Amino acid sequence: MTERKRILVIGAGVSGLTAIKSCLEEDLQPVCFERDDQLGGVWYYTEDLRPGQSSAAYKSIISNNTKETLCFSDFPLRKEDPAYLPYDAVTQYLVNYANHFGLCKYIHYNRNVVKVEMCKDYETTGQWDVSYVDGASGGGDVTVETFDGIMVCSGGGLGKPHIPAISGLGKFKGITIHGNAYRQPAPFIGKRVIVVGASNTAGEVSCELGRNYCSKVYLSVRSPYIVCPRIANDGWPTTMFLAQRIRQMLPACVGNNKLDKSSHCTIYSPGSAQRTQKSAGIMVNDEILDRIACNHVNVVPEIARITETSVEFMDGSVIDDVDVIILATGYEISYPIIDETLIFDETEKLNLYRYILPLGLKHNTLMIIGSLLKFIPAAFNVLELQSRWSARLLSGRLNLPDMKTMIKDIHRRPRVGRLYDPFICISYQDDIARDIGALPTLWNLLFPDPRLIYEYYVGPAIGAWYRLRGPATWDGAKQTILSTWDNTKYPLNQTTNAIKSEKSSLFKQSLFLAGGFCFVYLKEDLCGADFKKKKTMRPVMKEAYEKGEKVRFSNGTVYINGQRYKEN
Repeated sequence: MTERKRILVIGAGVSGLTAIKSCLEEDLQPVCFERDDQLGGVWYYTEDLRPGQSSAAYKSIISNNTKETLCFSDFPLRKEDPAYLPYDAVTQYLVNYANHFGLCKYIHYNRNVVKVEMCKDYETTGQWDVSYVDGASGGGDVTVETFDGIMVCSGGGLGKPHIPAISGLGKFKGITIHGNAYRQPAPFIGKRVIVVGASNTAGEVSCELGRNYCSKVYLSVRSPYIVCPRIANDGWPTTMFLAQRIRQMLPACVGNNKLDKSSHCTIYSPGSAQRTQKSAGIMVNDEILDRIACNHVNVVPEIARITETSVEFMDGSVIDDVDVIILATGYEISYPIIDETLIFDETEKLNLYRYILPLGLKHNTLMIIGSLLKFIPAAFNVLELQSRWSARLLSGRLNLPDMKTMIKDIHRRPRVGRLYDPFICISYQDDIARDIGALPTLWNLLFPDPRLIYEYYVGPAIGAWYRLRGPATWDGAKQTILSTWDNTKYPLNQTTNAIKSEKSSLFKQSLFLAGGFCFVYLKEDLCGADFKKKKTMRPVMKEAYEKGEKVRFSNGTVYINGQRYKEN
């Protein structure tokens, strides 16, 4: 009998737990090292930053994803659970998940990994040496163990707080903190605060400070951001519609119809020039517009420079007597325990096949899970699929394409540096699921229950779809899929009539999207000359894609990096 491969899972957060479970499904022997004294990763809340912690939850944080798009593929949340979960409910869900599948016995707490490197006989064995110390602080004696494979689940996508280069920031005599150090508003009551950024965290922190008696709260915004509430106008959670497959198959002008209707407006930095710019992203927030209307939060331009007590903005305006600057400016991808030349190319872009596998290694025994975490609608499903894909590759049951094909795949996806914007992940999820044989086919959907076909395209792309077939199927997947809308509606309609007309709302959405889908394909048939032109321009577009440039074809014209391509 062949001895099972020992796989080290670094971290016991969301991706770490799914990695342990995926190893067990593939008959691997997982060993998990967790730096802290409890599982949960970023969702494990403490009043102060823990040693070595980069990203952290604040006390009032609420998930930006509805429970149906948040939960794992074979462990759904109950219909009684709230549509959107606070941090402690997410933490408890992760604890329940670990207990249900018996994952805790594989976790070694207070074990801090300090270095991962190829062992001396890597060329023949593919093994890795891992140096670690007992205790989160990193002190004490270093121990080295050898493993057959590594699954890095330490949250490298949130690996390092991003501190923007603002002139004079170091001279400021007040309090300066990154958003990861913010916990609750009490320390800032009565103070004049500037929050920098337009992320979800920036909006939530600004609102919380604005309603808790700060002297004044300013939100410094550089680019326009769409404000997207958690609940749309018809009472349904917005992410339920953002996660529809059919929506991702349509042009943005059609596919974003639901987003446009549910969004109150776009936040602009003061000044008219920005109103012609495309929105840079989405801020999920239910309150920011009310706070602005009540003058509890004031939107100001990008910061130009900072003095000891004041802040000057790009439009020349100045705010004096500033007490606090909170930098809600996001995180950089960082993996200090690994040789990062394995992860990034010479241009500082991620060089990972499927955003998981470093290229160029002789043995495929190093997996980077969670290098990207800004996924719409939810990261949980992506992290779980990445774990299943990695475990299957480590077990030898997944065959990779040739190197040329993998390089092309890297270049056809968004090229990501250390900083990146959120992006829709449904097609990426499906690609990973297809690799491991878990993506449903038409026949898989038609014969068990024809209703599944409708739900597949019009319903949200939840994780349970990837348990209908392939490895580690789950008998409860079909029922979970068919009860998605009812489970979402249940907590919203228990005490209110938030969702007034379920069938009408879904029917209108389905009819609109189906009409848009037909229009797109009819246009292709009717506009033959336009698409003939596209065919002739394919070599140019292909060359640009392979260079990592952004390519778009519209009305017979090729645009590269936003500039119209001119034929010689």
